[in-house]
Amino acid sequence: MAATIDASVVLTRPQDKNQLLAQRLGAVGLHAICLPALCISDILDPGFVVPPPTRYDLVVFVSGRAVSLYMRALAQAPSAVRWPSGTLAAAVGLATAMAVTETGVVPVGNVLFPDATQPQDSENLWSLLNTRIDSIDKALIVRGEHGREWLGSRLEEAGVKVDRLAVYRREAAVWNNHQHEQLALALSSARPCVFLLTSSESVDAVFANICRFGLEQAWQRCRFVVIHERIASRLQSLLGASGQGSPSMVKLCQPDDEAIFQAILRAASP
Repeated sequence: MAATIDASVVLTRPQDKNQLLAQRLGAVGLHAICLPALCISDILDPGFVVPPPTRYDLVVFVSGRAVSLYMRALAQAPSAVRWPSGTLAAAVGLATAMAVTETGVVPVGNVLFPDATQPQDSENLWSLLNTRIDSIDKALIVRGEHGREWLGSRLEEAGVKVDRLAVYRREAAVWNNHQHEQLALALSSARPCVFLLTSSESVDAVFANICRFGLEQAWQRCRFVVIHERIASRLQSLLGASGQGSPSMVKLCQPDDEAIFQAILRAASP
């Protein structure tokens, strides 16, 4: 079935997360266009000493990038730091949890994350942390410069002292003329066009480029794959506010590549 699908797919994840998915989509005949919605840059100064896990009962990582940047800085500390046996490493999703375990720094039994069958978000992580809250006095959240404060607020309301460490910055990408041409060509085609949207920030950034290019009406005819209800709600609200109505199709899936791939195939099908 997949080989007979004729459609374009716009991948808006950060550039380093698009290549393998684009190749897989191409192998089944789909035309993948990589248009990252956000520009992500590291913001830790060289030599910056990150707070070590020895100070905390819990370290929360919000993304794989947060894991890699924190661990890299930790490895460059003046003195070696071993992960304490009593310190949990929590992740908001399976992919981030895998990034933690793959470092080999944190004992596997110390890694906590929502079940893969549940939405991968702060709410489900909190339901796990809340069962252990009596053993958590201090927590560190490793994150981007801006992000949801929901989990940190829940921890603080439970009496936990929470520190926040920003290790990267996310900014909306401004697509250039070549990217505009790629997008306009995909949207003007008679074949379906599917957008992958993986954060509410990326929805805003993509929509800003769509409006800048005057492609709102064409975007309305597209199909969408999102990885959380919040993203779907943000998408619907932006299109509704623009007077364009609701998206023609929105597929919700888990955030792993296999689930995303299958959801894109379903969205692209006639």
